[in-house]
Amino acid sequence: MKTSKLIAAFLLVSAVALVVSCDFEFELPDSNSQIDTDLPEASFSFDPVGGDDWQLYQFVNTSVESNVYSWDFGTGDTSTEVSPTYRFDDGEGTYTVSLTASDSNGETSTFTQSVVVVEPEVPPTPDPELVNADFNKLPKSSGSDCSCSGWINKSLGEQGESSSGNGGSDNLLKFDNAEPDHVYQEFAVEPNADYQIDVITQFKSLETGTFPSQLEIRVLAGTGYGETYTPVYYDNTADMPQDDWGYTSIAQVENPANNLFVTAMSNPGDDSYLPNTFMFNSGANTSVALFIRGIGNADPPEDPADFAMYGYCSGEEEIRLEHVIITAIND
Repeated sequence: MKTSKLIAAFLLVSAVALVVSCDFEFELPDSNSQIDTDLPEASFSFDPVGGDDWQLYQFVNTSVESNVYSWDFGTGDTSTEVSPTYRFDDGEGTYTVSLTASDSNGETSTFTQSVVVVEPEVPPTPDPELVNADFNKLPKSSGSDCSCSGWINKSLGEQGESSSGNGGSDNLLKFDNAEPDHVYQEFAVEPNADYQIDVITQFKSLETGTFPSQLEIRVLAGTGYGETYTPVYYDNTADMPQDDWGYTSIAQVENPANNLFVTAMSNPGDDSYLPNTFMFNSGANTSVALFIRGIGNADPPEDPADFAMYGYCSGEEEIRLEHVIITAIND
């Protein structure tokens, strides 16, 4: 009986000791545990965004093992975005850009690159392309060959006539006296660009001086084309329509809002072939039309019906046009 009590006491003490030892147990690192060696490594790439804003750059974060980022753009500006877009407002220069990448354990890595910001060169404005700018006698889409080929808009007047002179043959376009002769052609331009018009003209000697001829030159804005009209440009005079262009009436032509440039050349009192130069700016247009006509309103006109239709005609003298050259002005 005494022995049984001793055994029971021993078992009770052992059980208590076991419970106590469990309450204060803590784990130690395993003998083969590894230290985390995947540390942050910062890196990034960059490119200009493109377009007109050459100072705007896109930065692409290519860092690894990190989740917190701090950018320094070398201008005093910073960012905590992952991949920010930044504009270098100070313009051209070399900027030292740094990215610091951190992880949740506070480990960091910094990567630095030089960003060279340069304003790109503006490509030169191309010269417009005119068809039959030398007024050669070429095929039309219908009718006989003419120096006026490529330059006809029947809604605005009668076609100019083929003529010869200044050492050539069938190399001129004539605005006949007392007739509503014209030339018209649409061509592509760059918006807000400056252009130069060069023409060689000859005025016949004054007749009576009562109704002298003038040569009117207009550059018409593409914004004045008909609402549903889309310009089409041609390479061959035989393919070019003779009507249904962007301008379909003299009222439309004479609307001041549609004119980028207008001048009226008077008889110089010299029947030589003389060069003339004019300038215009294209404004907000990608297409314009060149319209040239003889004015002076001889009385009576050659054809009263034509005068009634178009509302104008040349004066008493013929005018000849040798060529039209339009070039872009690049500073």
